[in-house]
Amino acid sequence: SLIVGVGLCMFQQLTGANAVMMYTTKICKQAHMDNAELAALAAMGAQVIFTAVACGLIERAGRRPLLLFACSSMALSHATLAYYYVAMAHGWWAPSWLALAALGIFILGFSLGMGPVPWLILAELFPTDVRGAASSIAIAVNWSCSFLVCLFFEPLEEAITPQGTFGVFCALSVACFAFVMVLVPETKGKSVDEVLAELSARRSGGIRTAREVPLVAR
Repeated sequence: SLIVGVGLCMFQQLTGANAVMMYTTKICKQAHMDNAELAALAAMGAQVIFTAVACGLIERAGRRPLLLFACSSMALSHATLAYYYVAMAHGWWAPSWLALAALGIFILGFSLGMGPVPWLILAELFPTDVRGAASSIAIAVNWSCSFLVCLFFEPLEEAITPQGTFGVFCALSVACFAFVMVLVPETKGKSVDEVLAELSARRSGGIRTAREVPLVAR
């Protein structure tokens, strides 16, 4: 369960969330938008709206579907931004609305899935007696990754170009999708014991559900 919790917190940052959010205005300016500041403001407003929607959607849709949707949306967004910068460099078709649409897709996916869900899952993965310590480790990893991404985003752009940077974020989003598919259980409507039992069954190669395997000791 610690691997799942830490992994989600790590991928939440390594998929480029803070980089995109903090440099939205810069990205809009690079996309030659007429009013980059207004476009960035609209993007931030959309994040607030989508996060509010996520509050009511998480219990209906489940955690895994939202995470998988988020990873897919974010990968698509990064791939679109990478194409946009490549197209600009080579004089191909690259309207400014394409970059804005990519930002919108990213914010939609992140706000509905990778933004809120990892924090919710942390409370559903760990038994009470280790929840504080385990959550502290996951949060420390999250903030460390956030610091590193924000620190190296601009140097990385200069080293491998913006298209290369978004290509890296796209690959990490795909890796996050695979991580969720293979390791992250659905925690909706399950107790911590049932979630731990399912994780134990997966680790041992079992195919039974959490309710069909013995509960693991806390």
